[in-house]
Amino acid sequence: DPERFVVAEADGELVGAAMAVLRDDVWYLAGLHVLPPWQAAGVGSELLRRSTAGVRPTTVRTVLTDAGNPASNGLYLRHGVLPADSTLTFDGAIASAPSRELVDVRHLIARPIDPVADAAALARLDRATVGFSRPTDHAFWQGVPGLEARILERDGAVRGYLYVSAAGAIGPVAVADHADMGDALDAAARIAADHGATTLHLHVFGSGHAAIAWANARRLRLAGIGLFLASHPVGRFAGYVTSGADALY
Repeated sequence: DPERFVVAEADGELVGAAMAVLRDDVWYLAGLHVLPPWQAAGVGSELLRRSTAGVRPTTVRTVLTDAGNPASNGLYLRHGVLPADSTLTFDGAIASAPSRELVDVRHLIARPIDPVADAAALARLDRATVGFSRPTDHAFWQGVPGLEARILERDGAVRGYLYVSAAGAIGPVAVADHADMGDALDAAARIAADHGATTLHLHVFGSGHAAIAWANARRLRLAGIGLFLASHPVGRFAGYVTSGADALY
C-alpha cells in the first residue's frame, strides 16, 4: 500500500515513518516510528494522519500495540482508536507438547493452499474472523520462502487455513468453528516439527480462549502482553491466531 507508507524528513534526513494497509473498509497501522529527538513535536500525529489515505468515516481503524507503551497508546487514544481486546504472545519448545500433536490431528486434513480454487474459502474465513478479505496478503504469504500455507479440511469441507514457518512461528490461522482451533494448531506444530523446528511462537487475541488453552496445555511460556485497538467494533477472534511474524494481524 504505497500511498499509506509515508516518511518524515528534516534537513534531508529521515526522522520518522508510518506504514498502514487498507483492506475492504478496515485500516491497519503496521508501524509508526519517530526518532527520539523528534518525538512530542507533532511528527507522529502528522505521519498517522497521512497514513490514513483512503480512509472514510465508516472505516474501522485498527492497530496492535505493546501494552507497556503509554506514549504510543496515548497517541492512538487521542485519535479515537480505543482498546478492544488484549493480545498474548507465547513461546516454547515443541518437545514440551504432548506427542499427540505430532501424529494425530483428529481427521483435520492439512493440504497446500490452491491460490485460485481456495480464494473464495480464504475470503469467507477472513470475513468471519478478522472482518475483511485480503487476497493481496494471502498472495504475499504464499510466496514467502519457508512459510507453509495450508487449507484445513474435515470430511471434504473447508474448516480453516493456517500458515506456519519452518522456524515454528504459527499464524495467521483461521477456523470456521473455534472448537477446531486446537486441531488446527496441532497441525501447525506437526508441520513445523517436520521442517526441523524445535520451538513454537504464537500470537493470539485475549478472546481466543481455545488458542490460549492449547498454549497452556503445551506448557508454552507467556512472553508478552499487548493491546488490540480499534475505532469501531470489528472481528470475532475466538477462531483466529495472528501472523506469526507480527507483520499483519
